[in-house]
Amino acid sequence: MWRRLLPVAFAGVCLTALASISAEGQTSRAGKIASATKAAPASISRNATVKDWPGKDGKMVVLREGSNGWVCLPSNPPTKYKKNDAMCLDAQWQEWLASAFENRPPRITQVGYAYMLTADEWGSNTDPMGAKEPTPDNQWHKQGPHVMVLYPDAKTLTGVPTRPSTLGPYVMMAGTPHAHVMWPVR
Repeated sequence: MWRRLLPVAFAGVCLTALASISAEGQTSRAGKIASATKAAPASISRNATVKDWPGKDGKMVVLREGSNGWVCLPSNPPTKYKKNDAMCLDAQWQEWLASAFENRPPRITQVGYAYMLTADEWGSNTDPMGAKEPTPDNQWHKQGPHVMVLYPDAKTLTGVPTRPSTLGPYVMMAGTPHAHVMWPVR
């Protein structure tokens, strides 16, 4: 009887170990770096600084120093509407993110780019930082993989659709200082 049960017990122990490794990989330093660097092409992410999202003290922790001026952030823990929100940001997008955390308009001086190539989340097109669930007027939509583009002059966004679409670019946060163009990618 033990000869028959031993392989089953061994398989159960192995599956439990793999599950704990998988869960740890999402929160370990190496897991966070892996999550963050998948958000952009390797040509950018391989030399990017990787930071973790702010903790209770409001400060980001550097997980890995980089050399190309880009910063990549890992996905936050999954929620009902979000599975992956890892991103890589150029200097203009780093300013944009800092301004959002500080509740001030961003100081954008040139075109900026951010990658979210592993994005798999639902969110508001009008209030992506604050809305937690759909409402009749927040343009709740599925955000798959995309590139985000900032422009220093809001007039540049004139004529770009403001309703979310997977068929082409659209403006997120239209009419606010944080408006930017979302470019869905496959």
